[in-house]
Formats: sequence, structure tokens, C-alpha cells
Amino acid sequence: MIAENIVLQSAGSFSVAVLALIMMTLQIMLLFRKPQFTWYGWGAAISFSGMLYAIGIFFEYNTLPGSVNRFAGLLEFTAIIFLIHCNYGFTFAYLGLEGKHYHAPAGIFHSLVLILLWSNDYIVADRFIARDFIGLAKPFIETDLGPLGPLFELYGVMASIGVIILWVRHKGEDLRHRTVFLTGMFFWLALAIHDGLASMGVHTIQYVMEYGFFGFSVIVLWVVFSGFVDISTVDKYRVITEFTNDSILMIQDGKTVFSNPASIALIGRPIIDSSIKDFLDIVVPEDRQLFMEHYNGLLNSIDYHHSLMIRIRRSDGQERIIEMRASLIRYRNRPAILAVARDITERIREEEALKKSEEKLVRLRKMESLGLLAGGVAHDLNNVLSGIVSYPEVILLRLPEGSELRRPIETMQESGQRAVAIVQDLLTVARGVAITKEPLNLNDLIREYLTSPELKKLMQYHPGVTVKEDLDANLLNINGSPLHIRKVVMNLVSNASEAIEGYGDIVVSTMNRYLDRPLKGYDDVNIGEYAVLVVEDNGPGISSDDLKQIFEPFFTKKVMGRSGTGLGLALVWNVVQDHEGYIDVISDKRGSRFELYFHITRDAVADKKISVPLEELYGSGEMILVIDDMKSQREISCRMLETLRYKTKAVSGGEEAVEYLNEHIVDLLLLDMIMDPGIDGCETYERIKKIHPGQRAVIVSGFAETDRVKKTLKMGAGRFLKKPLILEELGLAVKEALAK
Repeated sequence: MIAENIVLQSAGSFSVAVLALIMMTLQIMLLFRKPQFTWYGWGAAISFSGMLYAIGIFFEYNTLPGSVNRFAGLLEFTAIIFLIHCNYGFTFAYLGLEGKHYHAPAGIFHSLVLILLWSNDYIVADRFIARDFIGLAKPFIETDLGPLGPLFELYGVMASIGVIILWVRHKGEDLRHRTVFLTGMFFWLALAIHDGLASMGVHTIQYVMEYGFFGFSVIVLWVVFSGFVDISTVDKYRVITEFTNDSILMIQDGKTVFSNPASIALIGRPIIDSSIKDFLDIVVPEDRQLFMEHYNGLLNSIDYHHSLMIRIRRSDGQERIIEMRASLIRYRNRPAILAVARDITERIREEEALKKSEEKLVRLRKMESLGLLAGGVAHDLNNVLSGIVSYPEVILLRLPEGSELRRPIETMQESGQRAVAIVQDLLTVARGVAITKEPLNLNDLIREYLTSPELKKLMQYHPGVTVKEDLDANLLNINGSPLHIRKVVMNLVSNASEAIEGYGDIVVSTMNRYLDRPLKGYDDVNIGEYAVLVVEDNGPGISSDDLKQIFEPFFTKKVMGRSGTGLGLALVWNVVQDHEGYIDVISDKRGSRFELYFHITRDAVADKKISVPLEELYGSGEMILVIDDMKSQREISCRMLETLRYKTKAVSGGEEAVEYLNEHIVDLLLLDMIMDPGIDGCETYERIKKIHPGQRAVIVSGFAETDRVKKTLKMGAGRFLKKPLILEELGLAVKEALAK
């Protein structure tokens, strides 16, 4: 009779192990079918835990006290640790809860517990004890608990209660799955408490927790399989949404339960099974509150009749604008949110570009009309002012030094001269007036103005203002009118002085700038090489309303009687337009910054002296391969090198350069670092070095010295030159590289 009971117990344990293995296999198959649903994997792991526990019980019933029996006891405790960990993993995955802060700490903790379990006898003692179970005539022999054994069992109970709390507190409405899962948890926990009391010496019936494992595994399998059936049902209708360009999402119980391929393309990664918090992470911070208000409103049955426009950041870092329409529906007999999202980034950009073009066209027409008016008025005023300016000079020559009339007539003369200056500004504002251009350097004109009587007089009105300069010593020349450019500098400094209240600084700076992509600003600056004039102040800034009209003639907030004619910035705008340049204005409460972009010229200023004689930079006909993705840059580089008496060959990218050098030899590479599309300069040089290990190179870029530049220099490239190129620097760099 006793043997028969033991055999039956063993047979039951063995059966549980086999069934758990089958359930584990089924769930692994489901995981392979639907790898995005991670709860299949956790469910399989729970079945694996049940199999381990049943195997341990089976061996304990069928082995004598010894190493195998103790191994079986350790296996049981290991199965409990596995079950606790996997139970939380399944709960987080299935309920769509945030679990990334749990898995790593819990994994480390449970690993330490397992090490403690298997390395000493603190949890499971190295001794055996006989249990007198009710209904069994023969004592049951197993390893006794160690000092930490009861604490381990308490941890198992508390951890299980924690899982129950998560399921009870979850706000989802899937009562069917929740009730069934909790029933399984309570069933397993009740049997676990029974076996825990038995292991601590309480007189009970035989161990039954493997049946709790089995029952709970069956429950988990049922929950998982029910979810699989639901998802498979949805798959029948997936073809309806598979080929649409709009993203379709289904959100239920705080997690994404359905998404079509277009949503993956939009976001950049699969989002099925993601929680609402995961989705919120891809929404830009500024739009998250708006999104959550809309989402919570839908949950509260608010019917929105308008779409929601938000910005998201894709997994590749791109920011996209999406238009989303969502509504509350019934899905699987429960409330859900159906959302249809469309990428409208390009449409918004096109609308903004069109609006900006229309505004620019309106501004141009307005300026042209005002310019024509100003030109006509200026010509008429010139005739009127000729007498007012000329006659006082004649009268003053005839008046004695002590005459009382001298001072009033001098005042009349000064007023006339100021009026003439205003007329000259009006003529400048009148578009279409021919201006003579010549090669000039902005630095020369700036230095000339900063030491001029005009600036000294201006500073008398603004004693608290300090004007500083920060000029690029290697600034390239531009083609322009010295008279008009000087007026631009004068008006920008005057405008900045008027903007500063009390004490402040004005910084006039220059720099070379190479743009390989258009710059979006007040004006859209096109690709090219520029000499940039910058005037910035730390005044209170310009309001957004004023910013729209600051370049219109006669618009001013200056003090009338000093320089407040309203023509200063209009003159600046017209001069820049006549020079085919661009203006960018940046302003906030910390101050204003005006950036003027002028196309550079390689022609020298008439009296410019080159520090190194050109003859010393001449080559001896060496062949140089120019590698640059921009045609204009290839042409100017070849022209400069040919001026220095080198032979040149130009290619448009790294791949073409590698192909060319497979069949040819050159003395030097002039290699652009940033090329789009295709491989960059660093990878190009790396491939070329495999063909010609000793290949010399000079690298150029419109950007600063990046890590890729430094890597290329370490590979053996010569000097790094920043665009736009300067003839003297290029000649010296080539000479130096060829001398290696």
C-alpha cells in the first residue's frame, strides 16, 4: 500500500513534467510565429519552471538520501526562482507595463540567490529529514531547510502576492483573462503555502505544489492561446490595412495591440505590444501634453471632431510631423482607441516654403514700389536742396568772422548736408540704381568705419555703448561697392546703438563660411562660399511683429533727429539685394544678430599684397586628383591648382576616385570629407590606401575638424583645410604634402 502511494506520486510528478514540456514547446512555437509578442516566451519559461519542479519532486520520491536527492531539492528551489522571475516578465509583457527597470535588477538579484543556493547550505541544508505525511505510511525523505530556507519561502510568497497586486490594480477591462489568471495564481499560491508549511515541519498531506505548477502553467497557456486566437482573427483582416499608406494603430488597455506596416515605416520600428508610455517617448517633449490630453479625452468618451497634429522623433533621429485622427471603438468586446496617422511633414514644409515665398514676393513688390517712390522723391529733393546747400557756403565766405548771422547760416548748411545724406539713402533704397562693384575686403571697410568721425559722433549720443571687432584675418574678398557696403556697416552699427538702452556692447565680426546645404533663416541662403558680415548687440531684441517690417522704408523706432529716418535697414536690405547676397536676422530678449552673406571672389583687391610670393607656391606639373561631390567646388579647386601650375583631374565622389586610381597614379589627392551620397572622405582615403599605400593627400571640409577628419590625418593625410579655400593656404598645404 505504501509503495503504491509513492509510485502514484512519482507517476503524477513525471506526468506533470511531460505535460509542462509539451506546453513549453507549444508556446515556443507561438513565439516563433509571433516574435513581437514577448509574453509567449515568458509563458514558455513558466512551463519550463514547472517541468524543473516536477522533475525535482520525481527524483526525491525515487532516490535514497544522498547527492542525487539533494540535487533534486536544489532543482525545486531553482524552479521557484525561475517561476518568480518569469511570472513578473509575463505580467509586464502581457499587461503592457513598463518593465525595463525591473528585469536587470531582478536578474542580478535572482542570479545571486541561485549562486547562494548552489554554493552552500544556507538555503538547503546538507542533511536529510523524514516527513510523516498524512495518508503515507512510509516517511518521505528529503533535504532539510537551511538557516535562510524559511526566508526564501517567505520571499516566494511575497513575490507572488506582488504579481497578484499588479494584475488586480491593472486598469484594463479584460476581466476574463484577469480573473482566470488570478484564479491560477491563487491556486498555485495555496498549494505553495501548503508545501512551505510541510517543509517547515507542519503535519500535512504529501507535497502537491507540482500540481499547482501544472495548473498555473495550464492557465498561462490558456491566456496566451486566447490572445493568439484573437490576434489570428485580426490577421484575417490585416490585408485590408496592409497596403494603405496611412498608419493604423489599435490601442487597448494602454498598449498597442495592432499596427499595420505603414506605422512601422512611419515610426522606424515595430510598436506592437508597446505601452502608451513607449509611444509617448517618441513624441517630442513639447507635444506630449497635447497628445495625452487627446488620449485621456478619448478614454473619457470625448468625441473629437478634429485631427491632432503632433511631432514625433523616429528611431533614426528624424523628426516628422503627423496628423492623427482617433476615435473610441469596441474591439474584442472591449473599449479600444483606433488611430489613423498620416505623415504630413513634406506637405507642411511645402506649405511653409510657399507661404515664405509669397511673403518674400509681397515684400519684394512692396520694396520695389517704395523704392520707385523714394527714387522719384530723391531726384526732386536734389533739385530743391542744391540751393539750400550751396548758397550758405557762398554767404559764409562773405560774412565777417564775428557776424551774428554766421551761426544760423552754419546751422542751415549742416541741415542741408544732413538732408543730402538722406537723399543719398533714398537713392540707395531706389532699386535698379546702377552701382559699380570691385573686389574689396569687408575687414578694410569695417576698420575704416570704426575709426571714422561718423562713429565718434554716434558714440556721443550713446556713451554707454562699446563697439568691438572680431575680424577673420583670412577673410576672402567680395565683389561690391565700397561706398554702399560702408553705408551698410554704418547703418547696422547705428541701429544696434539705438537698440541698446544704457550700457551694452556691439560686436562687428567677419568670417568665411561654406554652405553645402541651404540655410533656413530670414532669407534662405543657398549653397555656396560666402564672406559673412555680422553685427550683434545685447539690447532688448526685436519683437516678432517688428521683425516682419524692419526692412521697410520709413519704418523706425529710433529717436528722430539723430538717425531716425527709417531708411537705415531699408538701405541695408537693398544693398544686399543689389549684391545678390542674403540676410539672416536672429533676435530674442538677449539681443539681435544681423548676418549678411556676400558671395566671395578669388580676385584680389587692387592694393592687396600676398605675404608669400606667388612664384614660391608654383608646382612642377604634378598631377592632383580633386575629389568633391559639388561641381562648383571641383571647378574652383582645379582652377586654383592650375593657377599654381599643377595638373588636375576631378571626380565627383569616393567610389569614382577609387575606380580611377585602380588604373592611374596621381601625386596628390585634394579630398573633400563630406560627400553625399556615397562614401565620405575618410572611407575613400582608407580604400585608396589599400591600392596605393603611400598615397599623399590634403583634406578639405566646410565643417570643423571632426573625429573623421582626425582619423584621416592619422592614416597619413597632410594638412586639413577649411572651405572656402584660400590660394596661399592651398599652395602651402600642397607644397608641404608633396614634400613628404
